[in-house]
Amino acid sequence: MITVTPLAGEMLKKIREQEKLPEQAALRLGVSTEGCEGSGTQFRYVLDFDASPPKPQDHAFESEGIKILVDDASLPHLNDLQLDARQESGSVKFLFRNPAARHSCGCGHTFSEEKKEEAAPQGGHHGHQHPH
Repeated sequence: MITVTPLAGEMLKKIREQEKLPEQAALRLGVSTEGCEGSGTQFRYVLDFDASPPKPQDHAFESEGIKILVDDASLPHLNDLQLDARQESGSVKFLFRNPAARHSCGCGHTFSEEKKEEAAPQGGHHGHQHPH
């Protein structure tokens, strides 16, 4: 589930109007595999309006009157994300509240996840059951 806060929803509607996009234009949210150099982050958030119809690999969400599209490849990295917004000196900054992110860059647009490494089997037990 992907959600936006009421403030983020309001800001996104304003942007959609300013860019003269149709009301059915959805917010396309995804990740690319370019982190920030020097911060060690793996992924970058990608955020843009998309007026074209959803593709077969898209998952559709709706929150605060905003349609949100996330493709299959990005969904595991964005599940349960909440998009928030903050107004800073006349501009809007979007904040990604992502439970999957273990480390974020100071820019707020890149993140890394916890690496899921397989633990070495202890004491000869290999993690599967043998009938006794």
